[in-house]
Amino acid sequence: MTIEILVCTLDEGIREVDGLLLPPLPEVQYLVAWQQTHAGQPPLPATWKQRGDLRVLPHTGSGLSRNRNFALQHAEGDWLVIADDDNRYTPQSLQHLRHAISLHPDAAALQLQAADYAGRPLRNYPPHAYEYSARPRGTYVASYELALRRKAMLPAFDTRFGLGTYLGCGEEEVFIHQLAATGQSVWYEPLPFVMTDAASTGTRFAQSPAVQRGKGGVLCVMHGPWGAALRCLKYAFTQPRLRLSTRVTSLWQMFKGIVYVLTHHPLS
Repeated sequence: MTIEILVCTLDEGIREVDGLLLPPLPEVQYLVAWQQTHAGQPPLPATWKQRGDLRVLPHTGSGLSRNRNFALQHAEGDWLVIADDDNRYTPQSLQHLRHAISLHPDAAALQLQAADYAGRPLRNYPPHAYEYSARPRGTYVASYELALRRKAMLPAFDTRFGLGTYLGCGEEEVFIHQLAATGQSVWYEPLPFVMTDAASTGTRFAQSPAVQRGKGGVLCVMHGPWGAALRCLKYAFTQPRLRLSTRVTSLWQMFKGIVYVLTHHPLS
């Protein structure tokens, strides 16, 4: 059973990928989906040419979701890890993934735990396993926590969402929601898996209109426009430490996200 780590990177982000690669391990391989927006890209490290476990596929385009779809289309492993170029793994963390796979071999997707570079969990993860349809209230999914079974009926990432788009976050939540809606199982296991930058996109809600629009768009996909509008109202006025002006502007941006979902189709 092969694990393939799908690393999505953009332009000069390719420089970060070398820090992600582990020494060659049995049945572990890497696919780097290198999205290029301009000429004059950095050269690849010479040592990469000697690695039979590594493929680098350059392509043009924009948007993180498009890049992830490109990686999924070219993936070859049995289980696919969704990775960013700043993610870091260890042989032990990959063993944790193999253990989770052994517990749920027929799952379409698995969610494990993420930590910062000092090893501190990024949030208070539930201490017990659960299936997505019975997830505890307030839990959510981040892309770097996910592994996907390639032969499951996987949807495409919705290209309206994610970095580089009008709806600047939420592509993984929409992806897992659509995957679970097909009746396939998504399991969380309380196992440490990946280390990454603690400042994820979703933590920038107060500062980023694109993230605010993404929040509204995600809620629209999951709950419909009216359910999303009510949840946006609640979210804007119950979040601690937000100034009144931020509450009002973020609510407006979330509503714009709802409208965008209703009036725009995903790009191919």
